[in-house]
Amino acid sequence: MAPPVKSAQRVVEVFEFFAQRRAPATLSQVCSALGYPASSTFALLNTLRDLGYLDYARDDRTFVPTVKAALLGIWVNDALLRDDSIVGVMYELRDRTGCTCVLGIQSGFFVQYIHVVKGSEYADRTDVTTGALRPLLHSAMGDVILALKSRHEIRALVHRINAEEPPERQARLTDVLARVERTRDGGHGYSEGLATPGSGTITMLLAAPQHQPPMVLGLGARISALRANRERFVAALRKVVDEHRGHMEALPLKFAARR
Repeated sequence: MAPPVKSAQRVVEVFEFFAQRRAPATLSQVCSALGYPASSTFALLNTLRDLGYLDYARDDRTFVPTVKAALLGIWVNDALLRDDSIVGVMYELRDRTGCTCVLGIQSGFFVQYIHVVKGSEYADRTDVTTGALRPLLHSAMGDVILALKSRHEIRALVHRINAEEPPERQARLTDVLARVERTRDGGHGYSEGLATPGSGTITMLLAAPQHQPPMVLGLGARISALRANRERFVAALRKVVDEHRGHMEALPLKFAARR
């Protein structure tokens, strides 16, 4: 039998730790439970965070598995993957609209697709896949996430992100704030060619389990299709979002919906 690869073993042990704990944990709690050195554990947890499998709460300095981890079978799947799961709903929504359905969460300065159900127009698109990233400041999914933040938080994010971008990719604060206000007023995000030329997206906030980062559900299609069917697509998406919120609120307290 080949010797275990230490880094792979530790990743599994980290998720097994959370599977038993079923709650967020600090770096010191992970180290204490698993007997790992702090420096390498910090690097491991940060890598899993960057990949979208852990979320980090700065306020209490805790890590917790995300819904992306749930889709791999981690403990939070009890809150999502049932007969009426969000994954099943995404297929139903795709069949009803013909659009590509995307589930995303914030990952640093990006929105990461954690599950994708492709419509016919996107069947051969290699840039619309699970794990794909979209700029937080240049996407309809990003607008929904930013709508949850204060003006001060948005201004700070724009400043930090622009500091790492070339001039042609820098976002104007006034443009970002205007899109965020439209998203709040309309109850959904909408973009045309913002992240992908020729295509657009309609997005809405999806109720997430307790301790999870905000989730966004989106419908993607050619701009012409979105314009022709916008009201119908918005209504179909809102129906799914409302039904899912009701499902989440009916769960036990440990999985209570986070809006």
